[in-house]
This record gives sequence, C-alpha cells and structure tokens, in this order.
Amino acid sequence: MKIAILGGTGSIGEGFAVRWSGKHEISVCSREADRAVKAADEYTMALLEKGLVCCGITGCTNEVGIKDVDVVVLSVPYQGVVELLKSLAPCFKDQIVISLVVPMEKNKWFKYSPPKQGSAALEIKDILPKSVKVVSAYHNISAKKLAIPDLVLDYDVVVCGDDEDAKKVVMELTKEIKNLRPLDGGDLGCSSMIESLTPFLINLAIRNRLSDLGVKFL
Repeated sequence: MKIAILGGTGSIGEGFAVRWSGKHEISVCSREADRAVKAADEYTMALLEKGLVCCGITGCTNEVGIKDVDVVVLSVPYQGVVELLKSLAPCFKDQIVISLVVPMEKNKWFKYSPPKQGSAALEIKDILPKSVKVVSAYHNISAKKLAIPDLVLDYDVVVCGDDEDAKKVVMELTKEIKNLRPLDGGDLGCSSMIESLTPFLINLAIRNRLSDLGVKFL
C-alpha cells in the first residue's frame, strides 16, 4: 500500500512513517521538498540502525505526495488545514484520507472549538472531492511514543467513517501497530466525540502532572 503523510515532518507524522514503513511505501510530505527529504532520510536511518525492515520512505512536496497513493494521513494543525486542503483539493482522486485533526483553542486551559459542521472531520469532508473517503482516527495517540518504532502501545483507537470499506482499511492499519486496538466508532458524524477527548486529555495531564496520556476502554 502507498501512504502519504501530510505533516510528515512533525512528531506524529514521524511515528506513522516509522511504524508503517515495514509493510508499506511511505511518502513524507511537506510544503518544502528539501525538508521532507531530510526527514525521510533521518527516519530511514533510525530504522536501519535498529535493524528494522523498511520498504521505503521518501520525501516530497504535498502535491506530489498525494498523487497515486491509497491513503493520505492528515497530521497537520487545525489552524492551517482548511487553507492547505483547498489548495490541494484538485490533486485528490479517490484516496482514503485519515484525519487526526482536532480544532481546539487555549485560554487558561484547552477547549474543543469545532467548526460549524460539528467536527474537523466533517469540515474536511466538505472541502475534499466527493470521491475521497474521509475517516477519523488516532486523535489520542502519544506522538512521542508512536515515534519509537519498537515501543509497544497499549491503547485503543476509535475509528469513525461513512464508508465501511475505508474504515476497515484504517482498522487493519491500526492492527499493524503492536497492541493498538481499533474500535468502530460509528459514522463520521461521531468524530466530534473523539476529537473533543484530546483537549480533555491534555488538560487532565497538566492538572495531574502526567504525560503522554492515551485511551483504553475496559
């Protein structure tokens, strides 16, 4: 499978690149090609130094990266996602787009601040071509832990989407990351409930001097 990661030079993007590169071809995408290539080379070297398999991690611009891929991971801050996707919309065809995006703002504490559609996932669906299948997932995974490829992550991942086949693809990708358990969270309209957990967990961590919190349903 070919997977492009928009925001691939960030910490969460790095995590998906190193975790999935053992079985898939990964494109690390950025506005700046040189930055993406440098990050891809660093991720590859880190995997090789650990003796881990890498099917290929390449760096490229966003426009180049999303062409002819099966899955696009959207791991960019909410503040820039609308402008980015509007500029890239003509490059999309029928890919699965995984949204990790969480709209939130900070005063003293972090607060969930969804757009008029009710969630970032639904807003993203409105922007992209109708042939694109938007799935939301991975909002509450620790970027720091995800980027350590041999670290076991004992978390649950809630997956929401309107297209059942696309949702199954994302759930299978989730299973490839050791000990992550995918859970069907319903249609894309349910995404707001999962997105809103992110600021809650951040505030919980700050108040209780914790770090790298995740979600596990028992």
